[in-house]
Amino acid sequence: MTIAAVVTAAGVGTRLGSNLPKGLVAVAGYPLVSHALDRILPLTSVVVVTAPAERLAEFEHVVAGRADVVAGGASRQESVWAGLVALKKRGLAPDDVVMVHDAARAFMPTATMREAIAAVEAGADAAVPVLPVVDTLVAAPGPLGEYGDAVDRDSLRAVQTPQVFRAAALVAAHEAAPGGAATDDATLVRDLGYRVVATDGHQWGLKVTHPSDLALATYIAENS
Repeated sequence: MTIAAVVTAAGVGTRLGSNLPKGLVAVAGYPLVSHALDRILPLTSVVVVTAPAERLAEFEHVVAGRADVVAGGASRQESVWAGLVALKKRGLAPDDVVMVHDAARAFMPTATMREAIAAVEAGADAAVPVLPVVDTLVAAPGPLGEYGDAVDRDSLRAVQTPQVFRAAALVAAHEAAPGGAATDDATLVRDLGYRVVATDGHQWGLKVTHPSDLALATYIAENS
């Protein structure tokens, strides 16, 4: 059984205040995509990075042969599909395991990823790392700014990546909903009736989105 991965890095870093694709934004001297590869490569046989079509040469330079680089799509779902197509050309088999990871979550520990892989190897069709929600939550304000009703945070979890799949389930889910704008592959898989389980996430799997995230990301990079 092969363990493969698609690392999505086609997004832009606008909210980070950068004119670079987010995967090329440096943390502790190295691009986010490099940090992501450092943690995912010990678990995988083949990795495909999806990047903006106009920046492929830059990503290929950064990746330095550690992964294949292909052009992503206009949406995350299209980018994941582009990565799957590339893996299929590399001989992806139905019973192989595929990890779908975001370069923006570059610091997810390898051990946490391994737990999700183990859940699929044990029989689940997909496994997703999740974290309890720690903030008090309320519904969105009303039309006149009314304070929203409280939401039970104990019933909620924050979703992280990599999401891990049996290849046949992930390919079937994307073929059933081509060209969409889904941001959660596990939902596509579950909608087809496949069994998706949750595993423990990790605080270091944060999504680097805003400038304030860079300070924490730098701390993690220098201490992990």
